[in-house]
Amino acid sequence: VIFSQDRITSLLGLYGRFWPSLVGTLSLGGFYFLLTNNVSPLINADKKPINADKKIGINQPESVSISGLIKAFFWSSSLVVLMTYFSLFGFWAKISNYLASINSKLVLPQVMLFQGFNAIGNSIEALTVFLAVVAVFLVTLLAFKGLKGIAIYVLLFAILGLLLIVDFWPAWLIISLTLLLFLVFSFKKRIFREDVNRLSLPIFLLLISLIFFFFNPLQNLLPQDSVIGNLPIEILPSQKVSWSIGWEGLKENPFLGAGLGNFSYLFSKFKPQTFLETPFWQIRFDRPINHMAEILGTTGVIGILSYLLLIGMFLLVSWIAINSKSQALVPNFQFPVLLAFLALLAGQFFYYQNTVLAFSFWLFLGLGTISWGGAVKGKSFGFRDFPELGLVFTIIFWVVLFGFLFSYFIMGKFYLADVYYRQYLINPTKWELSLEGNSPLEKATRIADSRTVYHIVLARGYLQKLSEEAVKPQPDNQVLANMVALAVREGKRAVELSPNMVSAQETLGFVYRDIRGLAEGATDWGIKVFEKAIGLEPKNPILLTELAKLYIVNNNLEKAKELFNRALEMRSDYAEAAISLSILEESEGKTEEAIKRLENLINENPYSVEAHFQLGRLYYNQNEHDKAIQQFQIAIQLFPNHSNSLYSLGLVYERKGDKEKALEFFRKVLELNPESGEVKDKIRELLKEESEE
Repeated sequence: VIFSQDRITSLLGLYGRFWPSLVGTLSLGGFYFLLTNNVSPLINADKKPINADKKIGINQPESVSISGLIKAFFWSSSLVVLMTYFSLFGFWAKISNYLASINSKLVLPQVMLFQGFNAIGNSIEALTVFLAVVAVFLVTLLAFKGLKGIAIYVLLFAILGLLLIVDFWPAWLIISLTLLLFLVFSFKKRIFREDVNRLSLPIFLLLISLIFFFFNPLQNLLPQDSVIGNLPIEILPSQKVSWSIGWEGLKENPFLGAGLGNFSYLFSKFKPQTFLETPFWQIRFDRPINHMAEILGTTGVIGILSYLLLIGMFLLVSWIAINSKSQALVPNFQFPVLLAFLALLAGQFFYYQNTVLAFSFWLFLGLGTISWGGAVKGKSFGFRDFPELGLVFTIIFWVVLFGFLFSYFIMGKFYLADVYYRQYLINPTKWELSLEGNSPLEKATRIADSRTVYHIVLARGYLQKLSEEAVKPQPDNQVLANMVALAVREGKRAVELSPNMVSAQETLGFVYRDIRGLAEGATDWGIKVFEKAIGLEPKNPILLTELAKLYIVNNNLEKAKELFNRALEMRSDYAEAAISLSILEESEGKTEEAIKRLENLINENPYSVEAHFQLGRLYYNQNEHDKAIQQFQIAIQLFPNHSNSLYSLGLVYERKGDKEKALEFFRKVLELNPESGEVKDKIRELLKEESEE
């Protein structure tokens, strides 16, 4: 955390994702030790713990059994499956409507009404990875224990149904790899030689997973507009891009990486040019497609080796325990738990880790350790001969306890801040941002000052308030001054908290850009901030274009042209850069070059309203009226209320002598802009000319 590119993110997690983070990792590590010290492995029907102290007069404290914990896991998984089916078939919406008919305040949260809602994560793909692990665990447990009861089979086939509906190939691959390993080991060790029929279910699931991994026989069976034929798809960087960024992060800081949770920093800085050629080029991804690439880039050599060492030690000891002849092993549990762990591990090479998957990883790591029973000898020592050490550990215990209590207080503040933040996000227009700071967003920012995202959103909110006040016929200068000061303050605070977060630098740059007419020196400050932002995200045409515009204000036209051209090298269809460069070329008298540039832009980006308008304007200035009309008409087809195009059409028809047509367009502009004196004067002028004729 100390050496992280963004300490707040490494400590608490990136806002909106929260995992991985130091707090989360320590919490799950604590959960692991809690699990291994309080869950008892059972070896026989009378539920006696392994190595139970049989001495008379010693009472063993009751502990949770491993079988009880596994039952709880399956019941939880059943609830997850049921909730998902309710989402897929719209039952939550029906329940919400029914509750609303009773009382309008009883409606379910909006998130539960989405078709892809589930209890595992914000994507249906995360659910399938989790269900693949559950399926492997369930099938292998059935093979070893031969569980009876219809409920367990209903759960298995309900899981299989969801996997078939979603058809996420990494889930099929996870099942295939782990079950193949299970079958190879079973045949080699002849585990089921007395009842080979127990392998029927694993073989069946393996065949299903292999078939659907290579091709989907049910593809196109359901219409695209069916309830389950049009599920939301999660957009993530490709495997190639994810590994590329992970390696770049490792090269930048080989030992420690960028810091826990800072994949967004790496993505912004090292995204390849090939990514800019995709439709998702404007997205700043905060996660890779797989967890291993994230560990590589964010924790460096120390992190990846520590992680692999932990896994390697667990697998080695598990293998020793499985091959031992000790009677202390937990029968029928060890190998299913190990396979579930391997399924989770395999999933980390194909999908990123969210909180539930991370929790499951540490859960099965703990269950695996418990399942060793007494097969692996441990060492123990007491404080009887070293009372000083006992005192030291007592002090440490109380320090840790008070630390936890303090952290709960801090977490409570963050939770309260999030409640206020959510109130603001539900309806931002409802709340008035002001100097008094009484809106929920301003309260959230005061309560959790270390949350960078609050300052970013608040700075943009003040900027919006500034823009709204500035366009009024008689703006209040005091309000303008206050909004300028507040926007700058929040933008600076965001940068102070997270200097390596590109969105913080970008927001402060936007603030300086928009206040340059109200604050002296804002242009120069804006240039400096945008240059820092570009240093954090070199391949961002938007930032390059905004910086170029500020250089134009400073009359550094050559630098501006260089930046515009760099932006267009990255995205030749980026309209803002091409249009700005064409306007610059027009101002230098290179009208033909400007026209050619806009014609090429329209070929690549035919839906840019501004490109059609600017090209029409250039045609109009060159007296090519028919071409100008064509471009203006396309612009209003794309955006019927585009005032500039409507007004320009009026000018073209006026020049062509068709005053009736011109008046028609000028009146449309006046309907959209009833306070425009220029349009009113134009209409009066034409009406006067008509009356004189």
